[in-house]
Amino acid sequence: MSRWALLLLLALVWPAAATTLSETAFRQLERAQALLAEGDARAANELLEARFARAEHDSERALIRQVQGFALAAVPDNRAAIQRLQQALDYGQLPEPAALQSRLALGQLLYVEGQMPGAIEVLTAYLTQAGDLAVVEAQVMLASAHVAAKQYRQARAPLAAAMARRETPPLGWLELQLAVDYGLEAWSAAAETLLTLVSRAPESRPYWEQLSGVYHELGQQPQALAVLALAHRHGLIAEPRALRNLAQLYRALGVPYKAGELLTAALDARQIEADAPLLDSLADAWIEAREYDRAVRTLTRRLGLQDTAAARLRLAQVHVQRHDWAAVMDTLGRETQRLDGDAALLLGMAAYEQNDRALAQRAFERARADAGQRRAAEQWLRYLAGTRA
Repeated sequence: MSRWALLLLLALVWPAAATTLSETAFRQLERAQALLAEGDARAANELLEARFARAEHDSERALIRQVQGFALAAVPDNRAAIQRLQQALDYGQLPEPAALQSRLALGQLLYVEGQMPGAIEVLTAYLTQAGDLAVVEAQVMLASAHVAAKQYRQARAPLAAAMARRETPPLGWLELQLAVDYGLEAWSAAAETLLTLVSRAPESRPYWEQLSGVYHELGQQPQALAVLALAHRHGLIAEPRALRNLAQLYRALGVPYKAGELLTAALDARQIEADAPLLDSLADAWIEAREYDRAVRTLTRRLGLQDTAAARLRLAQVHVQRHDWAAVMDTLGRETQRLDGDAALLLGMAAYEQNDRALAQRAFERARADAGQRRAAEQWLRYLAGTRA
């Protein structure tokens, strides 16, 4: 609690103190107030504790404990402040304005200390007692305490009451509303809240990503994609993981060309690393978009990273789509014994198209040794035997 907030609270106490305390007690409280104004909360608390031992009646004890509570909150010693404020309220002797401020301060301290059940009880009592005079921050804090306690339904009423008192609620309140929506799995409401957040803070990438995620939960995949695509156009989607996810979403919704363009632009801008999985994903996008020349360039680049049999087979398969049989043979090579069944069958087909019957024969014989390609390889071998006859 700041010194100025403390002095403001003490201003509510002093009228009651002047009418209920003896002159000696009042002077000592004045001295404590002066110490608090100077920022010496510890000395003020010691003085008040000494006076409490000589207090003449419960109304004096209540006022002393209240001032001590405010003083200890300024130290800060929140746990001791909580104890003193609760004692002040327990006497039942505080004037209503002072009691309201004590209850509010007690609720706030309990919330800060993470004592949510106590904070909920005290803040609820404060709001009931204060009625229309309640400060809006208490409504928001009560809602936040309910959310922290995972009591999402109970959070709705105080938060709605706070929202109704502001034409333009702060972003923090809207984020609290979003937490309530998420907790209740109220995805349509969450979408509305996020649309407001996006309109208020369009530069905030998490809001866009959360909105897309909510549309996913609602099964509205085109809207989810549209949200991320718009965020990307605004330059908000730039992290590698987010870019990959957006590309996957484009492909999942049947727009592979946009996925290819997105990943290509990200590679050119060095926003994303050209690792093997990324190049595989880019090649998939170009293949699905039937952009085979681009797929060949991507897979050739990928082959430069990891020259494996699987990578060569995949590149060869794209060459087949282009009917570039010579490129198939160049990619797979002529050493049939090192090929698996799929690659051997593909090499045999390419060799046949290139009129290299000897290589085709060897390749199909190699493919026949693979159980998965045996039937197709035998058909090709019979066909080759028939054409020779």
